[in-house]
Amino acid sequence: MKKQLTFHEKLVTVKLSAQAEEQSSKLNNILLIEIQIYFSCLLGKRLAFYTDTEFNGAWQVERDQFKTMLDDSEQLTDNIYIRFNTVMTKACPVSDYIGPPPVTDFTISNQKPYVPSWLNIDFKKDEWSGEYGWPNSKAGQKNTKQVRGQAQLAR
Repeated sequence: MKKQLTFHEKLVTVKLSAQAEEQSSKLNNILLIEIQIYFSCLLGKRLAFYTDTEFNGAWQVERDQFKTMLDDSEQLTDNIYIRFNTVMTKACPVSDYIGPPPVTDFTISNQKPYVPSWLNIDFKKDEWSGEYGWPNSKAGQKNTKQVRGQAQLAR
């Protein structure tokens, strides 16, 4: 499946693999996939997977927060929504986090240049995954971090 969605007046071509499309039709709840431009010590690319119910492989958020996130997203399938967001870490610690570090939304007045041109979504080994990029990005480089749970500081 291939579909175009618009974020900040820019078209993003979204491709669902055959496995992802099949799994999408089996979902009993909504899965929100958030494209994140991640500002930290270094700039990073992340995809975060959210839901408002317990769901293996997704970060569960409170119902009201989830509704707010959905209001700021685009519908891809009956059960999958896509959202674009810029985030920044609350701190830049020397030690690593296990899982995603605590972040805060990071407002940029002109987000259009940061919106990717394409997003590929797959479902393999019982997990949602994906990658995104811009016109000169090469698909398949696996340089998009997948975020699926709460953060803990590594000890």
